[in-house]
Amino acid sequence: MSTRTWTSTVVAGLLAIAHPLAAQESEVPVAFSGSATFVNDYTFRGISQTSEGSAVQAGIDAAMGSAAYVGLWGSSLDFGEADAAGRATAEIDIFGGVALPLGSVDADLGITYYSYPGTVDSYNYNFVEFAVGLSTAISSATLGANMAYSPDYFAASGSAVYLGGSLGIDVPDTSLSLSATLGRQTIETNANFGTPNYVDYSVSASVSLLGIGLGAAIVGTNLKESDCFGGSELCNTRVVLSIGM
Repeated sequence: MSTRTWTSTVVAGLLAIAHPLAAQESEVPVAFSGSATFVNDYTFRGISQTSEGSAVQAGIDAAMGSAAYVGLWGSSLDFGEADAAGRATAEIDIFGGVALPLGSVDADLGITYYSYPGTVDSYNYNFVEFAVGLSTAISSATLGANMAYSPDYFAASGSAVYLGGSLGIDVPDTSLSLSATLGRQTIETNANFGTPNYVDYSVSASVSLLGIGLGAAIVGTNLKESDCFGGSELCNTRVVLSIGM
């Protein structure tokens, strides 16, 4: 479950490989960007997706003009399933959307398909999620709010809604960025997912040095260990470190 535009908890540096298509004036310019990142723990909405282990991640997206975008993002992962033959070892997300300026507010309408290739069908891991995000800049700070909805969430846990807010600050005259997020995940069939409804949070910092993005974040949830997948530490507060380009 990726940490892209509207759900980011760890900020990694992006290596922009802008590639506008020249030709006729009527053609829409397309700009490509990509990223490759190593994290000591891949978390999604406060919960470890790698059994508290490290992950390698990469993505590419294309912005068409100033509005539409599409992309592909992937990560290694480990849910710790007992069935080694059919367990999830990777996540591949396909996403797209439209960015819409509304005066001083920027809106983002997106859709993401989360897939877990190689897993047995009975796990029902794959799902689709629709999202809307709003953000506004105030001096060097950016305030954001987002909502994501899935009609049939991870592990066939029914409809799910995520509501979140964010604050980002770019420190003037430096490459240092600070951010904080707070959100609430509600799930129709909690027993299938493995947790009650919960709150997640993060506080993070990132900096770019010689083209390399370095990030550090404190990430967690309000879930007790006894409420986390039958009694685990995957929902505890943790420090997530990242390096990428």
